[in-house]
Amino acid sequence: MTSIFNVIFFGSLAGLATLLGIFLIVKKKNWAEKNLIYLISFSAGILLSFSFLHLLPEAIALSPNALFITLASFICFYAIEHLLSVHYCKNDEKCETHNTFSLVSWLGLFLHSLIDGVVIGVGFEVSFSLGILSTLAVLLHELPEGISSMAVMLYGGSTVKEAMSKSIWVALATPFGAIISLLFIKSSTVLIGPLLAIAAGSFLYVAASDLIPEIHKKSKTTNIALTLIGVLIPFLIEKFIG
Repeated sequence: MTSIFNVIFFGSLAGLATLLGIFLIVKKKNWAEKNLIYLISFSAGILLSFSFLHLLPEAIALSPNALFITLASFICFYAIEHLLSVHYCKNDEKCETHNTFSLVSWLGLFLHSLIDGVVIGVGFEVSFSLGILSTLAVLLHELPEGISSMAVMLYGGSTVKEAMSKSIWVALATPFGAIISLLFIKSSTVLIGPLLAIAAGSFLYVAASDLIPEIHKKSKTTNIALTLIGVLIPFLIEKFIG
């Protein structure tokens, strides 16, 4: 019972951290609308850094096929975006690609939050200390993930209400993932490696294919600096927790 309580409580706590990031963007809406490109730069750095410093190393340690799965995930997200772009633009010559930009970005963020919850759940199944460490690692990036989610949704053309709704689902994915770990995965790490690899592939695709090209359109020294700051945050987290 204690393990169940820990998984649900700390998984929900991580979800609340994402909600806090969403709240910060909503309260600073006017500022966000004028500076979305800077938030996108920050988000790209976070996604790239977490993929290379956290997701991929863990995935490789847990699964011998991690790199292949990451590549397959990257290609799958490319195919999804391409097919959805054709669908949206078939009957409208003036259509924009922001619909798929928003959707694919949301899928990547949702999947990552879901896996965050699974990692928390598996951590507590192994030991309390590992569960706390996993929760701390998740908490430290859930806040910027909430900010990233709102920034990506708004930049993709969503209204504030739509962006909040999509981002709240991203927040809810973490406690949901923790519950899934209780019901299905438990102490087994067989699925964790592949899931982390899938998340890494989706994050790398969103950053490389969607976010960075947008940054190039309005490239400034500030964008470079913010991207590097985004890269640095996971590095610091790794230093302090690892």
